[in-house]
Amino acid sequence: MTRANTVWVSPGATAFSCLCETCLELARSEGGSFVEAVRRASVRGALAGDAGVTFARCAAGHVVVVRRVDRPVRLPRRDARQLQLV
Repeated sequence: MTRANTVWVSPGATAFSCLCETCLELARSEGGSFVEAVRRASVRGALAGDAGVTFARCAAGHVVVVRRVDRPVRLPRRDARQLQLV
């Protein structure tokens, strides 16, 4: 049994590009070329603006689940421990 390939995208994403983890794991166990494994595992697609989840398949037919990440809730007040970018 293989685990699900899940990719998380930002709330506003309408396209995605990722690698199929199942393909990469199979290539690793077979001792294949890393470059060839990445080429075969590449998955690209579109995501409707209002879709929370969509499904894609890699060239080998493995299912890749693409899910939107919820936008984080704003902090109620400034916290001195937050990273400051200047």
